Amino acid sequence: MEPEALETCPYDPNHRVPANRLQYHLASCRMKNPKVAKKMANCKYNACHVVPIKTLKEHEATCANRTAIDDEPFNLPTVMSPSMEPNEKLPNAANQMPDPDVWNIGKQG
Repeated sequence: MEPEALETCPYDPNHRVPANRLQYHLASCRMKNPKVAKKMANCKYNACHVVPIKTLKEHEATCANRTAIDDEPFNLPTVMSPSMEPNEKLPNAANQMPDPDVWNIGKQG
């Protein structure tokens, strides 16, 4: 069986932690080292990447967990009802009562 890779704790370089336990270790170390924790930040692509605040932008620009999709803005299509005219407003939601016959929620029995 191959030994598991060890990660270095960003809060205390003397700590070497198995990769599968790093997330739990970071939470514990963050509480034990509040002065160091104030100077650190989590990567938005991987919460286990804890780096000094000063180098966060540089890290995120080159992060191995970053994908091309993460940087694309959301371009969602505009959805319109086929029966609506382009400038027609949607009716008030309070006035949209479902038809009991269509939804089978009418009186039973």
